[in-house]
Order: sequence, then structure tokens, then C-alpha cells
Amino acid sequence: MTLKWVRTEVPVRYVECDPMGVVHHSHYLNWFEIGRMKLAEEAGIYFRELDKEIYFPVVHIDCAYKESAKFGDVVIVETALQQPKKAYLQFSYRIFRKYGRALLAKGESEHALTYPDGRLIYRLDAEFEQKIERFLSS
Repeated sequence: MTLKWVRTEVPVRYVECDPMGVVHHSHYLNWFEIGRMKLAEEAGIYFRELDKEIYFPVVHIDCAYKESAKFGDVVIVETALQQPKKAYLQFSYRIFRKYGRALLAKGESEHALTYPDGRLIYRLDAEFEQKIERFLSS
């Protein structure tokens, strides 16, 4: 199955950098989250607007750093959603420098779906599942 990548541009802010102008490694995970939210928006999924509030906490995350982003860069976060298995989501990420398209990092995250009280959801809501299917097949 070919992945559908959603692109998000993120300017590197001064606050994300060390005194040498290099982005601290923790901000790549923030950029992953920005990508996840953009993908959800493009799929028409607004977690707090579903019939029941749904959370999708991270249960595993991985990031391989290839090259440093620097202050003044614009990075492109590419995010893809794997075909869901039950109520479990897996995303893939690639982060590139916009100019020159150097690969800066790549990674994956895995998420369990839960209700606000922490109870696991074992099956995707029909509306949620339909939105994901439409997004993945478009």
C-alpha cells in the first residue's frame, strides 16, 4: 500500500535552538505532533467534535536524526497514517529542510485510542473509521 503523505511547513523559531542556532532534538517530536494534527484535519477528524471525546496518547515513538535543523530554516514535516488496526493508530514521519530537501529526521509513533477517563477503545467509531477510509483512499 502506498502511503498518503501530508505536508506541513514549519519555520524554525529561535526559541527551539541552542546558542549555536541548532534545533534541540526534543522539538522534532513537537513537529511530529504538528504533522499528526494537520493529517487529522485533512482527514476531517476533530477528536473533540466526535460523539464522544477521544484521546490518542502516544504509546511508542521513535525518531532517527540525520542532520540538524537550524535557526532560519523552514522544515517540511511529512506525515502518513498507516491502515488502522482496531483502535490503534500508527503514523510515519519525515522531516526535510525546505530548501535543498535534506532529510533531517524520520520516525514513527503509535497511539492507542482512549476515552478521557483512560479506558481503552477497542473498536473505531463508525464515523471515525469512515473518515479514515475516505482519507486513505483519496
